[in-house]
Amino acid sequence: MKIVFCTLTLSGYRSPEAAERGYPLAEERKPVWDWLVRHGFDGIDLGETWFNFYDAPDEALVELGEEARGHGLEIGGLTVLRKIITWPAPEEVRATNRGLLSRAVKAAQLAGAPLVNMSISPQPWEVGVREQDLRGQSDPVGSSMRARDEDYEEAAGVLRSLAREAEPEGTELTLELHQNSIVDTPEGMLRLIDLVGHPLIKANPDLGNFYFAYATPEGGWDDVCRMLAPHTNFWHVKNIQRIYFQEEDRAQHINAPLGEGMIDYRRALRIMRDGGFDGYISIELATGADPFNAILSGKRYLDEMMRDEI
Repeated sequence: MKIVFCTLTLSGYRSPEAAERGYPLAEERKPVWDWLVRHGFDGIDLGETWFNFYDAPDEALVELGEEARGHGLEIGGLTVLRKIITWPAPEEVRATNRGLLSRAVKAAQLAGAPLVNMSISPQPWEVGVREQDLRGQSDPVGSSMRARDEDYEEAAGVLRSLAREAEPEGTELTLELHQNSIVDTPEGMLRLIDLVGHPLIKANPDLGNFYFAYATPEGGWDDVCRMLAPHTNFWHVKNIQRIYFQEEDRAQHINAPLGEGMIDYRRALRIMRDGGFDGYISIELATGADPFNAILSGKRYLDEMMRDEI
């Protein structure tokens, strides 16, 4: 297994010029590479909020990959945020997102990344709800609970097309278990993977998102791990505490350090390993004001567990 730093947390660390451009240049990236090497990370999970790989020129992506490898680091994957490709988003949104996903596949190939991790859920404004209404609801918008057979068929068609684009370089397409999507449960994930029927389609069993998806999810994080480990190549890890409001039948969630929330990652790691997972672990969610400190704390916790036999 390899541990990578999720750069989704670094949008606030870009200069104004980099923010306007959409990505930091080499001189601004070098301190990040040096820090990652110093602390023993294997590479990065390239998030679109730090490096806009949709609009970046091809040569910038090639340079990024070469630069990372020159520091002994990998770009473990590209993470695509909330690109819904089915109901309930309007067709114009779905069409735009199909194009962005296609560009993400090309960007991964240019940067030398082995996979694209994608959440196929909506932005709140695309489906007419507030951000706070996307988590912990009893009947959430865009969910597998509400999904129709044709929604899975539509998504499978899009993913088959993307898989054909990915085939020349063998770029894997990883579906992130994500709230407000048709893959918000392990059952929904397996249904879509089976329907696509292509070996490049993989899973990311994000356990935090599993709890975000419903007021009271069916099953537990250990069930998710057992069901999805054989299909997993990339794993977002974060931890939370869940607060349930019974009268309103909804839940809220508070970020927690990786080793201190409601998910026991020591057991989760063992289940995933026993199920055949040996891919990238991306520490996704920083819990404090300083993402470098928070993610480093998570890495130390993971390193200790990987050394232990407990």
